[in-house]
Order: sequence, then C-alpha cells, then structure tokens
Amino acid sequence: MAQTNAAPRKAIPKKPEPVLNMEDFAHLCYGVVEIEKADLPSGGSNGTCYRYVVANTVSSVTGYRQGTKREVSQYVTTLIEDLNLRTIPKKKV
Repeated sequence: MAQTNAAPRKAIPKKPEPVLNMEDFAHLCYGVVEIEKADLPSGGSNGTCYRYVVANTVSSVTGYRQGTKREVSQYVTTLIEDLNLRTIPKKKV
C-alpha cells in the first residue's frame, strides 16, 4: 500500500443552531388556531382528513392533511417550527 503525504483533514465546525429573537418579534411567532376534521377540497379520499389553520398577527396559513389527528398535529408542529425559522429574525450572537 502506498503512503501519501497529504496533510490531515481539519474537521469543519458545525454552525450553531439559530437563536430566534422571540423577545422583539413575538408578534411574528406562528401558532395553531385550529385543527378540525374535514372533507378534502377535491372530494376524492377514503381516508381521514383534517383542516388546519396556523397564524401570527400578520398572516395565516390554511391547509388540509390526511392522517390521524395526532399525525396532523405533529405535521403542524413541524410546519410552525419551519415558518418561525423563516419569519422571525435571528439574534446576532
């Protein structure tokens, strides 16, 4: 086996998780308004469907999701986290 004289690789440091500026921008924080059982808007489905609404003081998002209420609630929790990451400014560290 041939030896190489390459320099050892340096580990790339991971970026720290962003810290949201919730104190100054609490009005932009999304939350669940409602999750209710519904028929799909297209009318075609044999499964259970829920309509959800999430909102902050500026805007709201309404959507439909198939699954159990627990599955839809978990999805909405992830959606809110993603919306908050995109909407609320990060603190300067």
